Amino acid sequence: MAQQILGKSVTPATQDKGDGETRGRGDAETEEAPDAETGDAADMETRISGDKGNDVLFTNTTSCEQWAQRYQAYLAGTNQIYPSNELPILRALKGEKATVDNLELHQGDKIIPLEMSATPIFDDNGEIIYAIAVFADISQRQQAEAERMQFARELELQNITLQRLDQLKDEFLAHTSYELRTPLKGIIGIAESLIDGAAGELMEKQIANLALIVSSGKQLANRVDNILDFCKLNNQDLKLQKKPVDLFAITEVVLTLCQPLVSRKTLVLNNEIPRELPAVDGDENRLQQILYNLVGNAIKFTESGSVTVSALALTNSMVEVTVSDTGIGISPDKFQDIFQPFQVVSASKSHPYSGIGLGLGITKKLVELHGGTILVESELGQGSQFIFTLPISDVVPSQSDDNQISAFSQQKPGLSLNSPQKHARSRDEVTASRLVSSGIVTTKGKFMILVVDDEPLNLQVIANYLSMENYAIIPATSGMEALKLIDNGLIPDLILLDVMMPKMSGYEVSQKIRDRFGVQEMPIVMLTAKNQVLDLENNPGVEVNDYLTKPVLKQELLACLKTHLALSKINVAYGRFIPPEFLQFLGRESLVDVQLGDQVLKEMSIMFADIRSFTTLSEGMSPKENFDFLNSYLSRMGPVIRHHHGFIDKYIGDSIMALFPEVADDAVQAAIEMQRQVNLYNLHRDTSGYQAIAIGIAIHTGSLMLGTIGEEQRMESTVIADAVNLTSRLEGLNKVYGTLILVSGQTLTNLEKLSEYNYRFIDQVQVKGKQNLVSVFEVFDADPPPIKELKKQTKKKFEEGIILYYSNKFKQAQAILQEIIQLNEEDRVANLYLERCEKFIYSVV
Repeated sequence: MAQQILGKSVTPATQDKGDGETRGRGDAETEEAPDAETGDAADMETRISGDKGNDVLFTNTTSCEQWAQRYQAYLAGTNQIYPSNELPILRALKGEKATVDNLELHQGDKIIPLEMSATPIFDDNGEIIYAIAVFADISQRQQAEAERMQFARELELQNITLQRLDQLKDEFLAHTSYELRTPLKGIIGIAESLIDGAAGELMEKQIANLALIVSSGKQLANRVDNILDFCKLNNQDLKLQKKPVDLFAITEVVLTLCQPLVSRKTLVLNNEIPRELPAVDGDENRLQQILYNLVGNAIKFTESGSVTVSALALTNSMVEVTVSDTGIGISPDKFQDIFQPFQVVSASKSHPYSGIGLGLGITKKLVELHGGTILVESELGQGSQFIFTLPISDVVPSQSDDNQISAFSQQKPGLSLNSPQKHARSRDEVTASRLVSSGIVTTKGKFMILVVDDEPLNLQVIANYLSMENYAIIPATSGMEALKLIDNGLIPDLILLDVMMPKMSGYEVSQKIRDRFGVQEMPIVMLTAKNQVLDLENNPGVEVNDYLTKPVLKQELLACLKTHLALSKINVAYGRFIPPEFLQFLGRESLVDVQLGDQVLKEMSIMFADIRSFTTLSEGMSPKENFDFLNSYLSRMGPVIRHHHGFIDKYIGDSIMALFPEVADDAVQAAIEMQRQVNLYNLHRDTSGYQAIAIGIAIHTGSLMLGTIGEEQRMESTVIADAVNLTSRLEGLNKVYGTLILVSGQTLTNLEKLSEYNYRFIDQVQVKGKQNLVSVFEVFDADPPPIKELKKQTKKKFEEGIILYYSNKFKQAQAILQEIIQLNEEDRVANLYLERCEKFIYSVV
């Protein structure tokens, strides 16, 4: 038996809402049928009510609108059928609430899926008087469900594909790792046998090179083992060989293994695990691996202080182990990342650290495989604490286990993560100090190369490349060590600088070197990975001469060094004629970039230094003796000027013109030191039977133009300014006043440390073509100590006398100047002013 279906819905409805509204609506229809179609805005479902005779009593407005015609059109029947015993409205007329979602309404070619809910309506006696049916169009719901199922099927297929790819990746890594282990073990074994004398006695340098091969082989083997462990843990193939393990004993072993990693750091490794701590239930080798990874990481990120392993028994049958350090710390936002595979978390982009990023990920999985947990507590700059738990064993360790650990700890420590080898050499045997004695440092050679790399292996390889090419090699294992060598006076011809170094990257080192030495003064060649070349090329802040990608090929390295050393040699030669500072001020990197007419306006302190009575002195010498004398004298003055941040613009016979671009104090301090060097030079001349010399120095601070003059075939650098003429005139006044150092008022007011100098006013001069007078002061710090002390004692009276003189009170000035001369008859300035006073007094009389 089948039942005809009436009704259609476009918007879904909830049953509670339908029930509540239909009851009220049905009552309204009974009492007031004409207004039944004026329902409220919420009445959006198709609702139909019918009685036991299958007569339709009511339809709402939505039903009429959505059915596209009044329900009466369907009363004659349709060709759409549904089993009558399942039809919800018939079930409702029997007293049962019912909902089905498998109805379909066919309208021409269109099929509309429907959900139908029916509810019986009872009178006061509990008799069913009619039923209400609510239809909902579930087209969108079914479409969404179909799309969801399709997406789920696609996702499932993708997951299957990804799982297969992941499996293939693990199989590839495992297979490759197994294939690598055999030749690696062969390399390590052969190198160790050579160290032990299998092929005869070796030299210390050969042993050091073989030790590097062993060390590097074990590091590589360690990483291969890590990859194998990662694959096994990923595929849950790693099986633990559990037994009672003494944590104190295996910590002693691990700290012994890790001691070589400390190298030259001021770092202490502490085992603070109580000896009475209960044994833990675990795999001894894997527990060593956990501790080795954590302690090794702590050492890597800690330069000084301590790395400590401690433990305590908890109340839940677990032991809590803590590996703490005083290192650089970890940012809290990196806590989750560090345990992810292939994640290498550094302190900063400029402080990267090496590794493949598996150690902590494997450690976490191994701890969890033992039934424990691991977490990290840290702050940047405050060190780190890695805390993990292990289950306490119910069995006491046997004596044989203790003996095995004891024997194991007595073996010679190596760098293998899982099991130390008998003949392994520790890393401390190949640190810089060992490399120095074994031949990395070579002081003989035409050029001196500073090689900066934190990997001893890289240092040794480069040293081997260069040792046969007449290079002197100075190694540095960190950027800070390299800078310290330079601060202590090392001036290498070229620097080979690794980019990736802990604590201070190659970028930072190069910037600090460039603060002192220009690109042409000290060439820097960066050693970098291929993926960092673009960073170097696109970073204008990195001022290096060239870069080489690692691993460095011998011929490429030698060709690069020869090119840059040749260029540097040429630039040094040019620098003897054109000061490098000149190029910097003109904004030129090389002399070949300089153009005729290049110029720049700068404020500087100008110095003129001149030898007294040089003409008379030179007449008694041959041309060769003249040149030898001048070169000997100038070789003492030039370094003093450069030491005080000045540079020599030109030599004019026996005169020096120097410029000080930074502060006026540099020029004054250089002048004082130059006078002291002349005194030392005179001692040397006296012992050789030569006449003593004297020089006068003048300094003025002002604006000047630096540039190039001449013509296309001949040009030179020069300085043009009134300040130059004034400085030259001031220097000439030294002859008049018998002074050693004179400075202008402009220089005096620019001194940052004025109170540290001894000075006094001397005179006022007028520059040719200028109306303003320039004040002149004597700096007498370089005078002989007795003269200097007398000038200090009489300074106040001297200034009083000068003021009286310029006030035309010549007799009063005369009296004061006479007092000064009685104390210091060698005060030539006081004598000169006394003569002037007497002249004016006489002329008045």
